[in-house]
Amino acid sequence: MAKLDEIMELLVDELEGLKQMLVQLKTLTKELTSSETVQDISRIRYKQEELNKTQDNRFREQNTGLSEVKQEIKTALLIPKWFLIMILAIPILSISTLGYLGYQVRQFEEEKEVAFQEGRAAISKQFNTYFREHPEVYKGFLIWTEKEKETNPK
Repeated sequence: MAKLDEIMELLVDELEGLKQMLVQLKTLTKELTSSETVQDISRIRYKQEELNKTQDNRFREQNTGLSEVKQEIKTALLIPKWFLIMILAIPILSISTLGYLGYQVRQFEEEKEVAFQEGRAAISKQFNTYFREHPEVYKGFLIWTEKEKETNPK
């Protein structure tokens, strides 16, 4: 009997749930029958097509404007070309000038050394010819250099 009671309770519960579902179904059918349905959707489609056209036009305008801005950004330089050339020219000129001056100083030192050697050779020739012509002066010179060596020992 207990099982029969349990089955009866389950059936009653199921019937109650079914009853509630039927009530909800009736209210929904009343709502659907009372609401207006749109018979002709051509107006909605027309408005949607107009909206799509205006959006397409706006998107095209924005794309063309964006492409123009991109082109202007590409052509615009943040640093002018003449400024870049000047910035690059200054170090190049400075390095070239320093190199040239270094070369000139080296050449000057070499020329000075060559001139010194030539002058030394010319003086020694002149001294030799003078000492050959005046042997007594040469003897005095030798005595003088010996005294110099004694007073200035290195």
